[in-house]
Amino acid sequence: MLRSTLAALGAIILFTATACSGDKGPVAVDTVQLAKDNGSGSHGDVVTVFHPNDGAVHCVATLNKPENGTKLHFDFIAVDAAGAKNQKIVGVDLTTNAVENIADGHMTIPKPWPVGKYQCAVSLNGKPAKTLDYEVVAGS
Repeated sequence: MLRSTLAALGAIILFTATACSGDKGPVAVDTVQLAKDNGSGSHGDVVTVFHPNDGAVHCVATLNKPENGTKLHFDFIAVDAAGAKNQKIVGVDLTTNAVENIADGHMTIPKPWPVGKYQCAVSLNGKPAKTLDYEVVAGS
């Protein structure tokens, strides 16, 4: 009887731990946002329009849960800017650790951004996840 009681208690503890763990299925990209630089190298204000002198463009992906070894790839693409059409500018690779669920793929260019249309395409573990369009418009 003691053995069956302990087995039942163990099953209840296992069920409760699984239910409370917040497992949300396989790791996935919940949201992707574009942001300007905050002046310290991190993402700041969320935007969809940048200006030529904004400098860094941050593409911030939030995962549904942290999972060690999750691989994210960010492709920054000039869709139609300064004569470039659908031209990859740069790719950024990041790998999360066991407690990270936010990844900041960002890039800068050494001169003012050409006015035009751009994209940031995010892949998760080698598969396309989300794509965001953004623009660089004339101004300061």
